[in-house]
Amino acid sequence: MRWLFRIFFGLFALAGLAVAVLFLLPADRIAKLAADQFESATGRALAIGGDIRPTLWPELGISTGAVSVANAAWSENGPMLRADRLSIGVDMAALWGGDIRITRIEADAPRILLEAAADGRTNWDLAAPASSPDAAADPGATADLSGFSLDKAIITDARVTYLDHSSGSRTELGDLDAALHVPEFRGAADLQLSAAMNGQRLSLDMRVAEFAALLSGGAVPVIADAAVGGSKLGFDGLAGLQPFAVGGQIDADISDRSAIFGLAGLAAPDVPAGLGRRIGLGGDVTFDESGRITLRNGTIRLDQNVLGGAVDVLLADRPSVTADLTAGALDFTAATTGGAGAADEPEAGAATGWPRDPIDVGALQALDAQIKLAAESIDLGVAQLGRTRLLTTLDRGRAVTEIRELAAYGGAVGGSFVVNSRGGLSARANLKGNGLALQPLLQQMAGSDRLLAGGDVAVNLLAVGDDMAALMNSLSGEGSVKVGQGELRGLDLVGMLRNLDASYVGEGQKTIFDSISASFAVENGVLRNDDLKLTAPLLDATGKGTVGIGAQTLDYRLTAALLEGQTNGGLKIPVMVTGSWADPRFQLDLEALARQELADDVEELKTKAEEVVVDKLRDELGVEVDTLDDVEDVLKQELEERARKGLLEMLSGNN
Repeated sequence: MRWLFRIFFGLFALAGLAVAVLFLLPADRIAKLAADQFESATGRALAIGGDIRPTLWPELGISTGAVSVANAAWSENGPMLRADRLSIGVDMAALWGGDIRITRIEADAPRILLEAAADGRTNWDLAAPASSPDAAADPGATADLSGFSLDKAIITDARVTYLDHSSGSRTELGDLDAALHVPEFRGAADLQLSAAMNGQRLSLDMRVAEFAALLSGGAVPVIADAAVGGSKLGFDGLAGLQPFAVGGQIDADISDRSAIFGLAGLAAPDVPAGLGRRIGLGGDVTFDESGRITLRNGTIRLDQNVLGGAVDVLLADRPSVTADLTAGALDFTAATTGGAGAADEPEAGAATGWPRDPIDVGALQALDAQIKLAAESIDLGVAQLGRTRLLTTLDRGRAVTEIRELAAYGGAVGGSFVVNSRGGLSARANLKGNGLALQPLLQQMAGSDRLLAGGDVAVNLLAVGDDMAALMNSLSGEGSVKVGQGELRGLDLVGMLRNLDASYVGEGQKTIFDSISASFAVENGVLRNDDLKLTAPLLDATGKGTVGIGAQTLDYRLTAALLEGQTNGGLKIPVMVTGSWADPRFQLDLEALARQELADDVEELKTKAEEVVVDKLRDELGVEVDTLDDVEDVLKQELEERARKGLLEMLSGNN
């Protein structure tokens, strides 16, 4: 900002000189004196095109043709400032009294070019006047301005262009109209400004309590109201120019995100409801020329959600955010379910499969962050969480969330969750839950409310894909489940086994159990288990099979046995569970059951057949045979004995 005020006051010095001698010197002498005075104040050459003409009505003053201010010697892009016309009016009575009272200063269509070289040099770094080496540190040193006042300075149709030669970027602020009012040099000043940037309108209305102190580099009270499209920002605090810094109370309502992102030439991201479609911000803020922004005692409003705490932002090539936030109840249902009420229809999702809408995680690449969050509760739509303490670290598109405390489903959850957007989307959940109520968990995650029990769950799963369907079909990893006493709704295993009837399924049916335990492995979205064990007051059961997490299907085999004393007690009866999660089918494995039923009869027939054969061999051979297993040995012995006798007879005959 210093360069702007030095140019401004160079023009004021020029105006005082020109008006004082306009009746005594010719126009060309006035132009040369004015240019020399400006160059002495700023170190840059001033060129005035056309004549400097005096004006007597409606006010005393001067008017020029086109004017320009030279650029830095290293620039090849023409003048730093150009204007089609410059006119200045003064109060003649105040001038004769020794004061400079500017009634009007007006510049038509000024063009201001700001440049930053690749080596860090800037064209607005103006040289100090030779007569005053310290003047660069004090813009007021160019003239004695203690008696200066300005009724109104007007700029119309201005354009400011910024060129960054290190990055090759070009930024333009156009259609700029501004008005400055300084009734007393050491008093308050008012500025009104409106402009357009990348097609977005912005405005500023600012009051500076001590104008002279601001120019000399001090921090002075400032009140400002700014707007970009439908978004508004209010500030009440202190501001200084040397070094540039502001600090005070801020109140922002960012309801027009498209206008804010439009300033940078970007499209506003599609933020889910609850995460900041409309943002409110309040608290104590500071900002300095290093690009660091701090917020203390802050209040952040993301749609219906309100958070408080402290935030630090560093604006750099890669912005970074550090935050420590607290909240009461947070509601992110719309972000996770796509709209109000969607969470009330979990089975519809289960029936139609996982969503295939692309998941946009591009926002993870925009900045780095370390965010602490403590909330009394979080409603995710697909899950309701109690007291929560999380630490999320975002590093170049990879977000790691450590769960330091999480109350959920009547129990506690710990572990970590990783979302990685480097080269596509992947996610890993390494979680352990103790004492969880499984019915609401399974209802919200899988659309099933059949298991009413509490238990412990451990999972370590990895998923890769750009939508929910791809993620679920790519799942791999392992886990385990241990469940205490409860009931399995929709299936009466005891009734099914007692009556050998698979119809004991449906509403009102249930199986009471004491415990369930199982471990599992997951590959390509298919869960495999072979060690399920269920114990119940009236039965025991084991199980093995697959659960298609990606396809939402079941192919599982339970082998249950009623305890002794029950009808069919001791009989192991296989139950097949197949179909979809939304509509599972239960049926008895009748072939296996038939084989089991006939097993005793087969053994009895086998025994009877063996007895008949043994008796026949005993009668035919005249030897003792107890079982069929003895037949081979008996026959071998009998053959050996007969062969021995035959050989002896032959030998005897020869003698």
